[in-house]
Amino acid sequence: MRSGVTSRFRLPVFIFDFGGVVIKWKTNDPIFDYIAQRYRIPHVKMRQAFEAALPRLEAGEGSIREFLEDALALFGERLREGDSPEELWTVPFARYAKLRVGTVRLVASLRRRGYRVFLFSNTSPPHARFLKKVGWDKLFDGFLASCELRCLKPDPEAYGAVLGRIGVAPSETVFIDDKEANVQGAKEFGIRWAFRFTSVARLKRDVETPISAPPARGGSVDRAVKEILDEATARRI
Repeated sequence: MRSGVTSRFRLPVFIFDFGGVVIKWKTNDPIFDYIAQRYRIPHVKMRQAFEAALPRLEAGEGSIREFLEDALALFGERLREGDSPEELWTVPFARYAKLRVGTVRLVASLRRRGYRVFLFSNTSPPHARFLKKVGWDKLFDGFLASCELRCLKPDPEAYGAVLGRIGVAPSETVFIDDKEANVQGAKEFGIRWAFRFTSVARLKRDVETPISAPPARGGSVDRAVKEILDEATARRI
């Protein structure tokens, strides 16, 4: 008999990526360009500066104000009086990020059928707050943000942290992402089903495979995950 919350729901558990899967948003270039234009910085150079520093922000290292101040300082600029770091980062996102209706309907269908569905995104604190503000997190059974977990896909620690929070084994998990590196990372971590999102039609076919598959038996992979989780917990004490 399975223990915990999982036993009250059907298996497997589904974990969806956000940008490029649940919303139509492939890169942060609209944000980078918006700030570059406002501060009269060449777009290409601004993109390069932000991309280099973004992993730290999405891993929860520092505030959005510190992130922007450090990036602008590379070009001899400072935040202008009256400019809100939060708004600089979220205004373009709010303007251009749109829900992918087909994915949202699929998530709703899975939940109606009794499956738990979670959202796991490499994202910054402002975007995590925006997502909750507009209620997109309510489309799922839970929302896990890299900036709150303080680790990023495809780091094995990130997959371990998410599965630990949910309370599910890799052998009982379906992972969906639009980035091949993240899908490969999930497979290497031992997640039984890891699919790269390319279209809603393809995803609908993909999810039926784990739904129709026989239950997996816990084994060496699940034990390895427990060891990773134990080590991560020990480091944070």
